[in-house]
Amino acid sequence: MNVLKNFHPACVFLYFFYIIFISIFSFDPIILCVGFLGVVLYCLLITEKRALIKSLSVYFIIFLAVAVTNPLFSHNGKTVLFFINDNRVTLEAFIYGAVLGIAIVEVILWFKAFNLVFDSERIIFLFGKISPKLALVFSMTLRFIPSFIKSFKEINKAQKLLSGNKRIKRYLLSFSAVITSAMENSIITSDSMKSRGYGLKKRTCYSRFKITLIDIVFVNFSTLMFILSVVWRTGFEYYPSFIFPELGVYNVLGYTAFFILAFTPFIIEAKEGIRWKYSISKI
Repeated sequence: MNVLKNFHPACVFLYFFYIIFISIFSFDPIILCVGFLGVVLYCLLITEKRALIKSLSVYFIIFLAVAVTNPLFSHNGKTVLFFINDNRVTLEAFIYGAVLGIAIVEVILWFKAFNLVFDSERIIFLFGKISPKLALVFSMTLRFIPSFIKSFKEINKAQKLLSGNKRIKRYLLSFSAVITSAMENSIITSDSMKSRGYGLKKRTCYSRFKITLIDIVFVNFSTLMFILSVVWRTGFEYYPSFIFPELGVYNVLGYTAFFILAFTPFIIEAKEGIRWKYSISKI
């Protein structure tokens, strides 16, 4: 159902900024695992399960690649597992690589969720007045990849009837046709927007987005959870040895705040889904 689309774009954008900021700059394994679980459960509710499972398999390969290659380049750590060409391979390097891999995959998933919630209309609404050109480029970039893949699949099906089993030739022709089509569409879009006065300083625009009481509560709640997550957070040490620090009251409070922050979209979506099914059962 994607209930977050009903919220004001500024509030939703601020939430994703909070959660992605913590995911990028935090190397706390508990924080990263909680955030990963939260975004996976949320994506399960707003995307097709088969597509998500397929993408998760690709992300798992990325995770393994980062976790395995990090000990080959970083030889820090006290716990030596084995040697490769007289270079130490340590347990601490494996742990750090695994944490880094989780962080990369989690950030990719949060951006995927952001792309599912935000469309070009919301992006232009937020940044159109500040920088119309930047807003246009950003919105077109988010739309380009799905549109490119869809066009490629359609053209490839048509080329299959003409080229038969010559896969390489078919792919090259399909790719060439998609690039040509994208360039033509960009010229048409540019001329159309220029003729309609996009980017003019005195130009007015219609907006259907209004801030409501729910939006105010949502953004204030998210800001509070973000502050608690950033201020009260446990610092892990990976080198020279992995140290799991003792948990205090403030640390538990910080973890709890981030848990609530990471699972907020899932809770909102699940609650709306339950209400919808309950309403259907009453009919």
